[in-house]
Amino acid sequence: MKIAIVYASTHHGNTRRLATAIARSGQVTLIDAMQNPDADLSPYELIGFASGIAFGKYYPQLMEFARRHLPENRKVFALHTAGSPRAGYAKELLSLVGERHCDCLGVYQCKGFDTFGPFKVLGGINKQHPSEEEIEGAVAFFHHIIKECQ
Repeated sequence: MKIAIVYASTHHGNTRRLATAIARSGQVTLIDAMQNPDADLSPYELIGFASGIAFGKYYPQLMEFARRHLPENRKVFALHTAGSPRAGYAKELLSLVGERHCDCLGVYQCKGFDTFGPFKVLGGINKQHPSEEEIEGAVAFFHHIIKECQ
């Protein structure tokens, strides 16, 4: 099965750390949505989207990439890091996944180091995140998805 993870990780590399750990665990192609905005997803059967959160949503660069390149009828999963992880951050992506008749296999979220707005004055929040345990959790989440696909 051909697998890709498309990610946008702009500030502290939180999300890139999750995507990189998953890629090391198997044959996964990593695609930086900001460095490679015209990448072709058509060869991939399983596609992950990974993003930091800005203003309660996935980064606009990632969403634009998904709108332009997500093929129909694929298996999809999502990952995100946030200063304050909450349900609902993947709502826009999940809506697009449904429109494209894709099957969402799950969403993984964890804390990420955050220095946005007033947090910058305080030196940021979640300085040790994602933790090794959270990174391992993302890898375990991915392995669970792979088992579901077999």
